[in-house]
Amino acid sequence: MTKSHLRIAILLAGAAALTPLAAQTAGPPAPATAPADTAEAEPAAEILVIGSRGRARTDVDRPVPVDVVGAPELRATGQTDLGQQLQFTSPSFNSAKYGVNGATNYADPASLRGLGPDQVLLLINGKRRHQFSALNLNVAPGRGTVVSDLNAIPSAAIKRIEVLRDGAAAQYGSDAIAGIVNLVLNDGAEGGTVDLQAGIFNEGDGETYRAAFNHGFRLGGEGGFFNYTLEFFDFAGTNRSDTFDGALYPATPANYATTGPTVNFPYTTANPRVDRGVYPTTPFVVGNFGANANRTYQAFFNSQVPISEATNVYAFGGYSQKDITAFGFFRSAANFANSTLSIFPDGYVPVIPGTSKDYSAVAGVNHETSGGLKLDFSLGYGHNELDQSIFNTINPSLGTASPTSFYVGRTNFGQYIAEFNGNKSFDGIGGLKGLNIAFGLQARRDDFRVKRGDPASFATGPLATQGKFIGSSARPGISDRDEIDIQRENYAGFVDVEVDVNDAFLVAAALRYENYSDFGGNVSGKLAARYKFTESLAIRGSYNRGFRAPSLAQIGNRVLTSTAQNNTVVQTQQVSSDDPRLVTLGVEQPRAEISNGYSVGLTGSFDNILGGQITTTLDVYQIDIEDRITISQGLRTADFPAIRALFPTNNEISFFTNQIDTRTRGIDFVATYRTKIGEDVRFDASVAASHNPTEVRRQRPTPAPILVGATARGQSLQLLDQTSIELIEVAIPQTKLLGSLTLGYKNITANARGTYFGSVKAFSTGLSPLDANVECDAAARCVQTFAAKAIFDLSVTVKLIEKLNLTAGANNIFDTYPDKYNNRRGGFVGEAASYSNGQVPFSRNSNQFGFNGAYYYVSAAYSF
Repeated sequence: MTKSHLRIAILLAGAAALTPLAAQTAGPPAPATAPADTAEAEPAAEILVIGSRGRARTDVDRPVPVDVVGAPELRATGQTDLGQQLQFTSPSFNSAKYGVNGATNYADPASLRGLGPDQVLLLINGKRRHQFSALNLNVAPGRGTVVSDLNAIPSAAIKRIEVLRDGAAAQYGSDAIAGIVNLVLNDGAEGGTVDLQAGIFNEGDGETYRAAFNHGFRLGGEGGFFNYTLEFFDFAGTNRSDTFDGALYPATPANYATTGPTVNFPYTTANPRVDRGVYPTTPFVVGNFGANANRTYQAFFNSQVPISEATNVYAFGGYSQKDITAFGFFRSAANFANSTLSIFPDGYVPVIPGTSKDYSAVAGVNHETSGGLKLDFSLGYGHNELDQSIFNTINPSLGTASPTSFYVGRTNFGQYIAEFNGNKSFDGIGGLKGLNIAFGLQARRDDFRVKRGDPASFATGPLATQGKFIGSSARPGISDRDEIDIQRENYAGFVDVEVDVNDAFLVAAALRYENYSDFGGNVSGKLAARYKFTESLAIRGSYNRGFRAPSLAQIGNRVLTSTAQNNTVVQTQQVSSDDPRLVTLGVEQPRAEISNGYSVGLTGSFDNILGGQITTTLDVYQIDIEDRITISQGLRTADFPAIRALFPTNNEISFFTNQIDTRTRGIDFVATYRTKIGEDVRFDASVAASHNPTEVRRQRPTPAPILVGATARGQSLQLLDQTSIELIEVAIPQTKLLGSLTLGYKNITANARGTYFGSVKAFSTGLSPLDANVECDAAARCVQTFAAKAIFDLSVTVKLIEKLNLTAGANNIFDTYPDKYNNRRGGFVGEAASYSNGQVPFSRNSNQFGFNGAYYYVSAAYSF
């Protein structure tokens, strides 16, 4: 028996009895293990889902696909944050954790249907949620985008999640090209739950502790409530670096002030002397590549107070603080550009803590007139700020005068929204079965601010002329020149009509106009229909014309960064889109992306099949995006005289542009089977699959003014390089398959889940094509394929007393990891550049399901 299997056996042996299974809501597969005394999920037909402003409908009755994931299903995954819970319950949703990777250290990128993180709109209780404040500029999926941070919302505050897998810009506004994720908050008016969880990874690290408290009580008259959630989460972090195989010290003694290693050599307790310029003979780890340590405090509330039988006042919102500890790469003493040997004679690993503070509040009033007209008016504000610091590092250009800790700076994003909506349903008008008309107005203001760091964090010291790095190494500070304070306003109006022609035929249409203060107006439209062949079988389809406005961060961000290329310091200026020098180069300001989406599907719901109920949906779709906003590769001033004349102090520049057109084609399939055998046995089986490849169909030519006098290398460059294209096309799994089995006996429930992730690819350099999974071009630039993998989870739950559940579980029970970078020294000219001498054994440029291995946990839930 392996160590993994032994731990599972010990955990499972501790369970004496199991809790009943709560009924699942309609949606993708996931076992629904409810805590003690938790009410069963509401019947699917009563769920008011996103994507329709008319009457509530079941999934098979809707004209567009929506996954509905209830709180019991989220809890049953054993995952501790909301993003990962949804990752393992929704087939077309992908989110993974990254290490040593810029803004992704602090907010996980998430995508829907294979599109970008900023092409899916996040709502809470149907209201637009603000975005994260930091822009992802690293080489990772979602490069150049701003995410919506799901993990800023406590999972214990969620009643259900509705995932609309269809474009909805015409109904809910810009960003909804791929679809909508709507978080519905708990609205319980009595009782509550205490939920505790502890876990650890198979490697013995990543200790996890989570405590959540949810409570609701009645407020005012009938229908009034106040429900609040407090949640604390502590994760110790993991490290999956390989042993270091690079040079530690300078090869020339004259370059080294003292002999090394010193007595303070921190990377091993028993390391023999390592000669200068050679690889270490005793294995040891210097890097810290894994899931970042995270301590999170969260408080959320949801409330409603009836003013009369027809009028309610409501409010919801919350606060979240995440204290995250990230790391940079090891700075070897042998690396001249990064080193100051009198301060760190043995090299150093920078530590990059960040604090993300997130708060929001929405308040409103809804009213229904005597004629059945429903009106809703609300005001909302959301804010995120990310403070970054760095210590155990230096500003190499300052030499011995450098501090070893710095404040890097702060990013801020704020959003104000005023919204008015109305809708009215009619029956039997003009021979129609039913008619619903919805309309609304919205005014929004967005603020984006960037605040400078310590002067020493961005200072250009006297040693810069000798090739030393400028700014705090691993995370240069934000300079006074790069501070930003910009705003914009948006005004929108929409109309949405849904017609039940008869019992079989449903037609829906929506039109929305939005006007932005910085680049003008745009129109979105939607047409959808559903036709029932029988009560059990229907066909549905939709067309969407949507758009996504460039974010304020994409327009205004202008942070200077430094990297080392071939032992030379390269300064890259990200040029803000409003910089007039770009106009001289023929680069226009980014305009809105335009999408055209098409979808058609079949739905079925069949009773008394093999003694149970089968529900299934199958949808195929195509999403074409024109003028997709991307960030250019770095254009070297040495190759472009026109750029050098305008940016003489920089080595290269990059900027945002509407550079490419893309096409995503996909298929989603969901099937569930539920049955009850006698009075005591319940059995659920479900499967969901998604396949959604994206291709870059066209790239626009490089503007002619940039190419005037360019070198041969410059003449051949496109604004979007192959690596950036790979991040869009192949860096996240194109295929995902989820399956689950749930068996309940009296108070026993056992859950088994499997998740299959398709292959991904990532670039590297310096490899010879000696392996089947590595493809290289004439320039020795290689693309490695990381094979498809499946992981399996298992959990059991004990109902110890009437209101207390104990659960023991294991995620990724076979301790499966993604493929490592191919770095065999014997058969290769070099090693994968991204392997970083052993510090990054797993790709940080693509991701399937993380790289932490098996995780074991126990939890207790008490309801009152």
